[in-house]
Amino acid sequence: MQPHNWKNLLFSIWLASNITKGCGIAVNTALAVNLDMENTGNSPRLNESLQLELQPRDFLPFSPTRIEQLLHQSQRDKAERLERLRRRLRVGRQPISDESDSFQDMGLRVREKPLPELKPIGNLQARFGYYHTSNVFSSDVNPIEDGLISFGVKLASVYFPLGSQTFVNGSIDGSLGRYVNQSIYNYNRVKFYLSVYQQLSPRMHGTIAWSNQQLFYAKNSDRFLSENSLSLSLGRRDSLTPQLTLNSFYEFKLNFAEPNSRSRMINSGRVSLNYRLQQPLKVGLNYQLKFSEFTQRQRNDYYHQLYASLIYQISDSSKINLQSGWRFGDSTDKKINFDGWFFSINYNWRLGQF
Repeated sequence: MQPHNWKNLLFSIWLASNITKGCGIAVNTALAVNLDMENTGNSPRLNESLQLELQPRDFLPFSPTRIEQLLHQSQRDKAERLERLRRRLRVGRQPISDESDSFQDMGLRVREKPLPELKPIGNLQARFGYYHTSNVFSSDVNPIEDGLISFGVKLASVYFPLGSQTFVNGSIDGSLGRYVNQSIYNYNRVKFYLSVYQQLSPRMHGTIAWSNQQLFYAKNSDRFLSENSLSLSLGRRDSLTPQLTLNSFYEFKLNFAEPNSRSRMINSGRVSLNYRLQQPLKVGLNYQLKFSEFTQRQRNDYYHQLYASLIYQISDSSKINLQSGWRFGDSTDKKINFDGWFFSINYNWRLGQF
């Protein structure tokens, strides 16, 4: 290569580098989200990890209905067992009648009652959701309005009793996330979950949980996030009237992530006022506050969410959930801005039990 060609090449590289420092970071921040500058010698390297601070799962309201039904069922089962035991004791005290003797003389025997059917130990669930927001990547430079379509299946166990008020539950979840316009950031997710639920009082409960989620780019299946989480949560439900309930919820979570820049501590609280219009329809007004402190870098986030919700129970195995509201907050990372409105709709149904 001729010397003047080398000079042109070096000049082009220098020019591209300065353009990247001047405006390329702004463009990438608006599109993707979380650009972490890591020093590698004399040149910075951009570590692109999709920002999933505001996934639709964060907006699902707390609903202890299933646990309450499980507790009531456990109490009913206990009462039925006691009643069966009393009947057996009464039968054992009764003398053998002449009629029973005649049956035995004829070679007849009483048919035993068949054993009850085994209860299911798990179920397969499916869901479809759409989430739309005015700032899909939480960018302060150039907020982008976009929608995210998610669909997936979950294999979940029932709540196995460890005691009269203690239950354990686990699940495996696989889902696909597809942006309407920013399809380059489409992703796939696999999540494992295990929790221990403890009923503390008739109105309060606590949960200790572990989860692991793996996120992969849909375009090439490269993993860009592996995250282990440990959480401790407390929930309370107060019935103000037969139709009106107040739910309060607090959670502390430790996230250990790869890349390390995503590791953080999260404190979040939520208050929900729910009104049951009729048996299958419930509306609610919800407020959430969330603090995030990143443990491997200098970054702290907080944001508020105020939103309305509507839940319609279509059948025993399916329901639809709509949510819409406003989010606002701040971050020590000046590229991040949580302000914006959002809307989501989720349809969940149980495919079967086993």
